[in-house]
Amino acid sequence: MERDFYLNHLRKHRLKVTPRREAILHLLVSERRYFSPREVWSLLRKEFSQLGLPTTYRILEELRTIGLLTRIERQDRQLYYFFCEVPLTRHHHHFVCTSCKRVEAVEFCDFARMNRYVENNLNGRAESHFLQIEGLCRECKEGERY
Repeated sequence: MERDFYLNHLRKHRLKVTPRREAILHLLVSERRYFSPREVWSLLRKEFSQLGLPTTYRILEELRTIGLLTRIERQDRQLYYFFCEVPLTRHHHHFVCTSCKRVEAVEFCDFARMNRYVENNLNGRAESHFLQIEGLCRECKEGERY
């Protein structure tokens, strides 16, 4: 995604284009992995000495709210954020590498089948879902020694 697109996206949602927001976006856009707010803060505080951890959290959450970032759930129950290039208008899920933190879009979903199961076996109705697949990416899987 091009720099102009996400800067215009900020303006469209009435957020100022600030050096801090730009730096956080640039960091997440340039990597294909997720980051914790503390990692983002640690990486950028050299450049922005006045950047605090609460401000980092707030900016990340603002960017998530307007659809530029995706929140990644992990077993440690910390918040993580990832820049996903797949538009929010296209339904998709994420594959998260548990070794290198790489995140890939999975544009496959069988929600209709799961909903039929809920209706037929549980006599209920599924209205939404969240699916995140975890494992080893190709590079980490190939690097394993057996």
